[in-house]
Amino acid sequence: MKRFFIPGLLLVPFFLSGQVVNFAKTLPERAFSVGLTPAYHFDNNVILFDAGGPAAALNVGYGVQYSFDVGAKYYYFLNGPDYIGIDGQILVHESRESYVSIIAGGHKWEHFGADLTGLYTYAPRYAYNFSVGLDLDLDFADELLRRVWIPLNVGLNANEMLYVYAEYNLPVSEMSWSIVALGINVILR
Repeated sequence: MKRFFIPGLLLVPFFLSGQVVNFAKTLPERAFSVGLTPAYHFDNNVILFDAGGPAAALNVGYGVQYSFDVGAKYYYFLNGPDYIGIDGQILVHESRESYVSIIAGGHKWEHFGADLTGLYTYAPRYAYNFSVGLDLDLDFADELLRRVWIPLNVGLNANEMLYVYAEYNLPVSEMSWSIVALGINVILR
C-alpha cells in the first residue's frame, strides 16, 4: 500500500485548493480516502473576490455504508482565509454505467456556511468516468451569500486504490469564480 501512497504524494504540486473532488460514487464500506488537490481559483469579474489564486488542500473520507460516506476538508488559501468543511454523501441511484448522489455539509471559510451538491457520474468503463452536477454554497454573513457552480470532472480509477481526476468548476452565480483542478485520492481498505 505504501508503494502507491508515497508516489501519489510526490505527484502533487505544491499549490492546492478547494471546492473540488466531485464524483457521485461513495466510498466502499469501512474504506478510508486521503486526497490532495492542486487547483487554481481565478476571477471572472466576480464581486468581493479576494481569495483567488493557488491554495493548499487536504481531504479525507470514510465509507460508513455502501451508499453513505462522510468527509472532512482543509484548504489553505494563499491569498485568503483557510477553509474547513465536513460533509456527508448519499448515493441515491446506481446502475451499471452511472451514479447519482447528493452531498450536504457545512463549512467555515470567511463565514460559517452550508453546502449542497447534486452529482451525476457516467462511467462507460469502470476505470473512466465523467461527472457533472450543481454545487450550491451558502455563506451566512451580514447578508446571505449564494455561490453556485457546475462542476465538470473527468476521472480515472487506476486500480481501485487510486483516483486521479481533472476538474473545472464553471461559475453560475455572480458571487462565484472559476476553479481548475488536478487531483489524486488514495483509497485505503
